[in-house]
Amino acid sequence: MVTVFSNRALRVSAFLFSQSRNLRIPSAVLFCSLLATAAGALSETDEIRHVIDGDTVVRADGRHVRLIGINAPETGKDGAPDQPLARVARARLAELVEKKRMTLVFEQEREDHYDRLLARVQLADGSDAGEQLLRAGLAWVIAIPPNLEKLSANLAAENEARDARRGVWNESAYVPKPADRLTLRDTGFQLIEGRVLRHGQGRHLMYFDLSPRVTLVVPRKDWKRYFNGKPSGWVGRHVVARGWVTQSKDKLRLRVAHPAMLTWRD
Repeated sequence: MVTVFSNRALRVSAFLFSQSRNLRIPSAVLFCSLLATAAGALSETDEIRHVIDGDTVVRADGRHVRLIGINAPETGKDGAPDQPLARVARARLAELVEKKRMTLVFEQEREDHYDRLLARVQLADGSDAGEQLLRAGLAWVIAIPPNLEKLSANLAAENEARDARRGVWNESAYVPKPADRLTLRDTGFQLIEGRVLRHGQGRHLMYFDLSPRVTLVVPRKDWKRYFNGKPSGWVGRHVVARGWVTQSKDKLRLRVAHPAMLTWRD
């Protein structure tokens, strides 16, 4: 495995070494600084041992890597059937990366809550594997802060696929579901649509009801950083939201942390 550090990180290390005596930096502090530099490595080169599905791979050391910025159709688990195009997405990603040495490019957040690495997979020609799946219509863009470096390029690739009605954009199964028709079984990644009926605010979340039992929730910290305008400006507007729907008691919630997860229809 080859680890690549950013130019800035290398300059910081060189400066610390050259100035350690003059600045009287204790060896323990210098060591901790170097560890922090290593933790900030931008990329690593490793073999992709196996492709699990269209957005998750296994590297040579056995760690799972979740591709940043995309979500592909799910392969069936626990007896559930595959979603449409799940096998096609997996096959395409395997064709691009499986049994090959790839560059894993990291952004600000390196792991998710499942302890998977979060990375972009860069091909030998410098192109991005996730972007290729988006352009083929075999995945959707997801925008989860703080890993947003390729968001503009990903959106352009998705728009190309949508305009050409490729892949998921030509599948009736992936037409956005009306919020007022969702049931408590409609959890997991979904595209849903509806008109914002009302909004509310809590200490940590903003709430936007699409129906009596379906609510979009926006973390306040993300609202302040990424969203413009007043929350009242959403009321009465028709929106398509994408993301993971979860059940909370007898209601459904879809968490939205970035405007790219929303498409306004009026």
